[in-house]
Amino acid sequence: MSNEDFRLAETVMYDAETREFIMTLKDGSLHTWPIRLLEMVQSTPDAWFPLEDITDQQLVDVAVYGGGKYILWDGLDQSFSVVDLLNGIYGREEWMRSLMATAE
Repeated sequence: MSNEDFRLAETVMYDAETREFIMTLKDGSLHTWPIRLLEMVQSTPDAWFPLEDITDQQLVDVAVYGGGKYILWDGLDQSFSVVDLLNGIYGREEWMRSLMATAE
């Protein structure tokens, strides 16, 4: 198994009680993020619109995708790169700036 293989997702689940998603990597490590950190958007040719009123039932429907390179909320049409998540990247640059502004 290569170093890159260790950074692949094995499982992912959403915990409605804590509003976090939990990912286990192929190396057995466990990683948890609050769902509020993720930029979930709908895109049009001209703009990005935040998804609103996402339910726990929609968030429970999450899966590992692309051989472990992504996690996918198919019903919401949202996917996130595992490598990006591990590097603390949760959305576009604007989103990341807004997260940093609220953390200060």
